[in-house]
Amino acid sequence: MKYTLIAFISISSLFSQIDYGFNFSKGGLAGFQFLKIETGAVSQAFSGAYSASSRDSKSFSNNISRISKISDISFSVSNQNWIAGSRINTASFAFRKKDLVFGINALSFSIEEFEETTVSSPTGTGRMVKAGNYLFGLGLARNFTDKLSLGMQLKYVEENIDNYSYSNVLFDFGSNYETGFRDLNIAFVFQHIGPDVTPLDTKFRSPLMFRIGMSDYIYRIEPLRSMMIIELVHPTDSEDYLILAQDLELLEKINFRIGSKIKKSIFGHSFGFGIKNVNISGNNTISIDYSIMISNYVFKDFHSLSISLNR
Repeated sequence: MKYTLIAFISISSLFSQIDYGFNFSKGGLAGFQFLKIETGAVSQAFSGAYSASSRDSKSFSNNISRISKISDISFSVSNQNWIAGSRINTASFAFRKKDLVFGINALSFSIEEFEETTVSSPTGTGRMVKAGNYLFGLGLARNFTDKLSLGMQLKYVEENIDNYSYSNVLFDFGSNYETGFRDLNIAFVFQHIGPDVTPLDTKFRSPLMFRIGMSDYIYRIEPLRSMMIIELVHPTDSEDYLILAQDLELLEKINFRIGSKIKKSIFGHSFGFGIKNVNISGNNTISIDYSIMISNYVFKDFHSLSISLNR
């Protein structure tokens, strides 16, 4: 009986430790959470699985190394709605100079003004409060071989909440490797690397993220081809999750996209379509993309529109 009791207590203690550890949540431990939002219609349509398939200046938000895929010049803008009436606007520009590709990137995240409330005026003071975030980045990428490309981005980020503001300087590092096996691309990306910040005497970490992405054409018989994309995302302030996405392309002009985050129940599937590389003059082309991300809970669905000019 004595040994049975000891064994029971030991096993119970062991399981209580395991249960405690596995239920620990890292959510909300970092600042600048707007950096984790997928920006741009193509990225949103893939639910963020864009690190191994982007090819123009839109690559700033997912894998900086892939701006090296542009031929000469690329310019992109996007607009999308987000939670509680907030909006995200982005603009990016990249140009090639021999073997190097340089670029600039800007983003604004704004929310609707709301009325201030206090303990003494719980229904509102009549004073309106503003809040938002801004990002400005400089990027550099290069194809080191016909298979390997590397890139980095230096970013200034700022958050404003009423009369308070704080900022930080962050780095992104990205790589892409064309394996030579079929059309398989593998991407490794580190994003939002930087020091802690201490606004209002509260320390916050940067929302460091690590991405591993793979893309390959699973069907390629003209005029139709289909790309499968898999991406594993490891945020240091949240749980890991997997993204599965697919791109169906017709006549190398029309794209239909779908994506889904595994283990991310707040969002459902994402869908999108686009028309790309429509010639407008000389070697100049335009691409237009639209996406919708389905919300599984109280939020409205999220829409995004992107326009890109390339040469």
